[in-house]
Amino acid sequence: MLHRLIYSDWDNPPESMAFEAPYEEILARIKALLPGILAGRHEALASPATMPPGYWDDCIALYLLAPALVNISLNFKVCVEQGLPLHPTYYFEVSEATRFKATYPTRMVEHTNEFFIASIETARGLYALEPEAVERLDVYIRNLPEVISGFIYTSTKDKYTWRASNPAKITDLADHIQKHVSPALIVGAAHGSILSGLVLANLLNTPLYFIRFSMFKRQDTSPILAPSDLAFLEPYKAGPVLLFDEDVAKGTTLTKFSETLQPFFQESYTASVLRHALSPCKPDFVGRSWHD
Repeated sequence: MLHRLIYSDWDNPPESMAFEAPYEEILARIKALLPGILAGRHEALASPATMPPGYWDDCIALYLLAPALVNISLNFKVCVEQGLPLHPTYYFEVSEATRFKATYPTRMVEHTNEFFIASIETARGLYALEPEAVERLDVYIRNLPEVISGFIYTSTKDKYTWRASNPAKITDLADHIQKHVSPALIVGAAHGSILSGLVLANLLNTPLYFIRFSMFKRQDTSPILAPSDLAFLEPYKAGPVLLFDEDVAKGTTLTKFSETLQPFFQESYTASVLRHALSPCKPDFVGRSWHD
C-alpha cells in the first residue's frame, strides 16, 4: 500500500501540500506518477536507501493528489442534488440553493452519484497500489464528466489534517478498531477526512462512503444528506458502522456528525485518528492523543 512508502516530518506539512490545479490536470499528474511508483514499490520496501530521492517525492505527491478525486466528485454531487450552480472556481454554500433553485435532469443526478462512488473506489485503488490501478484510473478519466474537468481543486497546508495523515497513526487507529469490532461500513465527514479515511478503509478492508460536513471551510450547519445518501446507507443499517473524522480538537464536527447519523444505524461507533487530550469529545476509537 502507498502509505508504507511515505516518509515525512509529520509535525509540519510539506510545501507540496499547498497547490491548486484543474481536476483534469490532477488526474494527468496522477496518471504520470503511478507507473513509476508501481514499478519501484517492491524495491523501495526491500531497500529504501537504494531508491532515488525523487521516488519518495513522487509517493508523497500521489498521497496528496489522490483525495482530489473524491473531493471534486463530492462537490459535483452536492451541487447537482442541492440545486446549486456548477462553477469551476467558486463553491456555492448549500444555504444559497434557495436563491438559485437550479434543476438537473434525473439521469445527470444518477450519473453524478455513480461517478462519486467510482471516485472513492478509484482513489482506494491508487492508495492500495493495485496492479489494476492504472487501468482503473484510465476508465475513470474516460468517464470524467466534461462539466467538471476544469473544476479547480485547492489543497492548503493544514497541519492537523497532515498530522492525521500519518500512516503510523492511522495504523494505530485501525489496530484499535480491529481489536473490538469489524465495521461493515466507514462513513467519513468530508472533506477533511478523505485522505485518512481512504487509508483506514484499506487497512480495515471495509466499504467506505463520505458525506459532506464542513463546518469551518464550507459553513455547513449539518451533514449534507440527500436521498441518494440515505439509499446508500440503507443496506448497512444493522451496522456496525464507523462514523469518522480525521481529528478531534473541540470535537464539534464529529459530535454533530454522529448525532445526525447514529439514528440511521442499529450499531455505530465514532473514530478519529487524532484527539486533543483536553477535548470534551471522546470518540470510541482514537489513534493517538495530542497536546499543543
